[in-house]
Amino acid sequence: MAGLPRFGFVGYASSRGFHRYHRNDEKMSEIAESTTTEKGLVALVEDFLADLRNADRSPHTIRAYEGDLLHYYTFCGDASSPISVETLRAFFASRADRAPATRARTQAALASFFAWAYRGGQIAADPMARLDRVRLAPPPPRGVGSGTVEKVLAAIPTSQPRDRLLFRIMAETGLRVSEALGLYVEDLDLTPDDEHLHVKGKGRRHRTLLLDDPALVRQLRTYLRKNGYEHGPLFRAAKNGTGGPLAYQSIQERWAGYCRKAEVTCTLHQLRHTHATELVNDGVSLATIRKRLGHKNLQTTLRYAEQSDAAADAELRRWRRQKHSR
Repeated sequence: MAGLPRFGFVGYASSRGFHRYHRNDEKMSEIAESTTTEKGLVALVEDFLADLRNADRSPHTIRAYEGDLLHYYTFCGDASSPISVETLRAFFASRADRAPATRARTQAALASFFAWAYRGGQIAADPMARLDRVRLAPPPPRGVGSGTVEKVLAAIPTSQPRDRLLFRIMAETGLRVSEALGLYVEDLDLTPDDEHLHVKGKGRRHRTLLLDDPALVRQLRTYLRKNGYEHGPLFRAAKNGTGGPLAYQSIQERWAGYCRKAEVTCTLHQLRHTHATELVNDGVSLATIRKRLGHKNLQTTLRYAEQSDAAADAELRRWRRQKHSR
C-alpha cells in the first residue's frame, strides 16, 4: 500500500465516534460512520500490515491481505463512507464472480483489518460483524504418495546438496516452508541416536521433532561438515556468495523446476500432506501427528484421519489376531 495517496475519512460526524441507527417496525440498519482518529484508510492499512509483520504472521498471509485491502481501497474511490456495511456489501457484490475460496479469503482479510481497527479504537463499530461470511468446507488433505515425492527428490542433482537436504527434511518431517527456511544450526540437537530438530512454528509456538531416519541424519551431518556451518541459518542463499537467508519465492520456483524435470505435479505443501497421511496409514496416533505437524487444534489433524482401505484392513486384522491370541 506504500505510495498510495492518503485521504481522510469523509462523512464522519464527530471525533467521539457513535453509531447511527435507523429504526422502523420491520428492520434496523446500522452504519459505522465515525472514527476516533484523523488517519485515512491507507494509513490505517499500513499500520495494520506493520502489526502483522511484528506479530510474525506468515509473509504469504501478509501479501494476500495487502492485495485484498488494495482492491477494497480501489473500489471505495470517492465513497463518502469507505467504512460502512453498505460499502462492504457493494464491494463483495462486485466480486461475486470470484471463486468461493477467493471471496472467503477477501472477507477474512477485511474482517481481520476491521477487527484490528475496532480493537484499537480507530472505528466506532466493526462493519463486518453485520455481514454473513462465505463458509467453506475444509478441503481434504491432498498427499501425492511417497513414490511421487521420491521421484522428485531423485531429480535434484547431487551438485545441489542444499536443495537435496532442504526438501528431504520437509518430506521426512512435514515442516511448513516458512519453518524450514527459518531453521538455524543452533536449532539442531545431533546427540547420537537421539537427534532432534527445534522448530518455531505458527503463532510463535515451539515444538521438537525427532529425526529418526538414519539416512537423513547422515545427509545432514555431511552438509554441515562440508559447508563448515556452526551457527546461523541452516539453509542459505548462494547468490553472489552472500549466504543470506533464502527467499520463499525462490524455493517455490526451485521445487517447481525439479517437479517439471521429474514430470510430476506436486506442490511444496503437499510434502506436508503426504507425510501426515503416511503417519495415519502407519497407525500413528492423531495426538502424535498433531504434535509433529504443530497443529493448534486437533480438528485440523482430524482431516487426515481418513485412512486408506488397505491400512484400515491391516489394523482390523491386527486387532483380530490380538483378540484370538488371548
